[in-house]
Amino acid sequence: MILLHGFYGQTVEIEEDRLYDAAEELWVLDLGDRVRIGVTKVGVLLMGGIESTEFFVEPGDEIAEGADLVFFETFKAVRYVLSPLSGEVLSVNDTVIDDPELFDDDPYGDAWLVEMRPVTGVSSESSLSSPRDYAEALERSEHCAEGSEVLLEVKKGSPTCRSLYGGIRGNEPGEGSLSWKDDASGDGARPPDEEDPAD
Repeated sequence: MILLHGFYGQTVEIEEDRLYDAAEELWVLDLGDRVRIGVTKVGVLLMGGIESTEFFVEPGDEIAEGADLVFFETFKAVRYVLSPLSGEVLSVNDTVIDDPELFDDDPYGDAWLVEMRPVTGVSSESSLSSPRDYAEALERSEHCAEGSEVLLEVKKGSPTCRSLYGGIRGNEPGEGSLSWKDDASGDGARPPDEEDPAD
């Protein structure tokens, strides 16, 4: 496990047995004949906590990479999360609908979102980040700047996050985007760094 110290003033755990979609703040765990997808701890922190979850898919659906996967209502905004892969949805974790606190308590375990079978011939490693690449990208982000508890006021200073690495392999980071809509207007971009950190 990688421990990232100083992100939002907290220590963030990054599991080393999976890949990451850094843009959508998702993790992808290879289970052999399927993959399991969930939200990273960093994603939960950036959203300031998750109040409710709505899935756009159900078992048996085919979904394309970049299509709407799930909708989160957070304490200050709503967020549309895009699928990191194309494939067939095999199962949906309805438990997180009834118990959104699981995202805070166990983001890499019980709070998984969906399991899916990726399309044949497409390697998830080509579009996703290794744990180390993901951790290093977080270290370079403004969320690691000194005094980052109020992100909009942080415009200078060197990164202060520190990572402790285990033995991990590397691959090229993937690409993606966050999709935000404001509660009041229902449209418009809202970057994740406008969220207040979790209490």
